[in-house]
Amino acid sequence: MSADAFDSEADRSDSPTQEDSAFGRLPLLIGEREYGTASAHTTCFAYSIATWCFLTGSFVAELVGAVQGIVCLIAGNLIGIFITTMALGLGCQRYGIEQIDCCKPAFGQRGVKIPLLFYLINMIGWSGLLLVMFGNGIRNIVEALGYQTGNWIVGAGVALGLWLSYLIVTRGVHLLSVANSIIAPGIGILIAFLFYTLFHDYGWEAIAAAPPLDPGPNPTTNYVIAVELGIASGISWWGGVGFLARNTRSQRNAIYPEIIQLGFSGAVACCIGLFSALVVGSNDPTEWMIPLGGVVMGILALAFVALANVTSTAVSLFASGLAMRHVKRFRATPWWQLMLLLIVPCLPFVFWPHQLFSLGDAFLAYNGTMYAPISGILLTDYFFLRKQKLNLRALFEDDPSGEYYFHRGYNWVALGSLLLGQVVYVVMYNPISGEIHQLSRYLPASVAASILPALVYGIGMRLLALRESASPRGPTAPEGPGGRRLISPNV
Repeated sequence: MSADAFDSEADRSDSPTQEDSAFGRLPLLIGEREYGTASAHTTCFAYSIATWCFLTGSFVAELVGAVQGIVCLIAGNLIGIFITTMALGLGCQRYGIEQIDCCKPAFGQRGVKIPLLFYLINMIGWSGLLLVMFGNGIRNIVEALGYQTGNWIVGAGVALGLWLSYLIVTRGVHLLSVANSIIAPGIGILIAFLFYTLFHDYGWEAIAAAPPLDPGPNPTTNYVIAVELGIASGISWWGGVGFLARNTRSQRNAIYPEIIQLGFSGAVACCIGLFSALVVGSNDPTEWMIPLGGVVMGILALAFVALANVTSTAVSLFASGLAMRHVKRFRATPWWQLMLLLIVPCLPFVFWPHQLFSLGDAFLAYNGTMYAPISGILLTDYFFLRKQKLNLRALFEDDPSGEYYFHRGYNWVALGSLLLGQVVYVVMYNPISGEIHQLSRYLPASVAASILPALVYGIGMRLLALRESASPRGPTAPEGPGGRRLISPNV
């Protein structure tokens, strides 16, 4: 069934309302999409300067200095966002669908729960790291005011951040939008303030001469890992690429703003974190503010960063809640209960904040093992097998007769290729141990973990005679008074 046919049927009087599309999973029509050229760039820019960019920059500062760090962050971020954006961004924009539904033609109706699980791990992991920053910020504010604190205050801050985030996300989209409209420009001002302070008080020569915080014994290994962290930073935007592209009105606006803003502007924001960590000598962004801005300005900046971390966590929880609606048992779960369920995996950050925060660079790299193979598989599936043609109706069909149901809901070729990509990544670069393979000096782990699964998936689909799934034919279904209907809708 063509997109035009789907759109024409959506205009029937018994079709879902516009709200079902805008705030749910149904395809967005062009008239329902919010972002033109200017708004696409400004929205992507607001996303790109999020507080986790400070964390990414500080992770790279542990390994290399300023000059090498700039190359790793900018080149890596651009490579990562390109790998992530091409198939996912174009597919979501063309059909007005969100990213999990865009994965169904490759992974199957039930197999798509694997990318969904990765998505939730990514969101919850970043939420925990941001909340530890929130707790560290509270500790540093209290200490700047002359009071002594213990390590307990960081865990208490994480618990407070979870509670505040829960209050925000259970009060609806409007409060979240209002908070972000204040936080996004404020973070931009804070980045400009840090940039000015760094170059006014220290100068480029001092920044460039600052040694890395905790480098390994081999400079080449440090550089290779830093490049991989830069690529993983770009790939980490996988969860937001589909949402942003879905709301744009043209293919051009789905690609260029994401590459320019999420890729380049986001990398520049990471570089500010890199410079700050090098000159202050700490990988904790909340420890930079007072040394760089003085007590008064530092406390104000710390308070603002703390608030920004809470709202960023709220956004992650909100997006995770929407993603959970893909799981049948959670489609009718009250929103407040769904939010409580998502808070549970964040609780370890309350009890072990410092231990988990110290694994932040490994978590950032692990995003490559999750999303690089998926991105490669989607590139092959969307461009080479399906020729950019998807069956919209089949995306929402859970019946075994559906085109994207495959074998009991799983496409084992895609899942096998995904597993292969993860193995390739860990062999080339182990995020936990920090060990790298010699080949990583010539081909980054994320790139290899994207290319090889893409090739295996394409060959496997042809060998198993599954090429017919690339055609836009819809599933065989009984005809009703209003035309073909879904037997078992998943929305």
